[in-house]
Amino acid sequence: MAEPAPAPTPTPPLILAPAGSPSDPSILAHVQGVWDRIRPDSAIYGILLSEIRLVSAARGRVVALLDLAPVHLNSKRILHGAVSGTLCDWAGGMAIASTGADRTGVSTDMHVSFVSPAREGDTLEIEAWVTRAGKSLGFTAFEIRKVVPAGSGAKASGAKGPVVASGSHTKYLSFYQPPPSNQSG
Repeated sequence: MAEPAPAPTPTPPLILAPAGSPSDPSILAHVQGVWDRIRPDSAIYGILLSEIRLVSAARGRVVALLDLAPVHLNSKRILHGAVSGTLCDWAGGMAIASTGADRTGVSTDMHVSFVSPAREGDTLEIEAWVTRAGKSLGFTAFEIRKVVPAGSGAKASGAKGPVVASGSHTKYLSFYQPPPSNQSG
């Protein structure tokens, strides 16, 4: 009688950076490299996100800034929902990249809640984080916030600006193998 096959070795848990973690320059450089490879192959990213700036990255978390221009607005002259959806897609992928992945997967599900308007000239802060990454699916969440102008009381206290949109994004990661964790959980 043949012996049963050994049980697969469990993948170590992916240790993610909590909110407010300092940016890691090596992770930020990796995410920027992934973005630089993806950008030329996507016309929509080239149109809507050509001016986005990655400003912070930690394991499983990214922050970027985008100054709103006329191309980002709908007929009411406020942030177009399709741009919010594009930001959700992009930011979820960049959060996946911040875990060490070289590819960001394909979307299987996106949810966007529109909370308040943003207008031309506003600067948006886009923050996305991985909530779970398994063998085949990666789950991310995001917030798009207005940047509070310098000198206001809220900014001085370190508060985040008003939320414009928030939601979640699920990516199919058939290729994804989380890098080994160097931290114990």
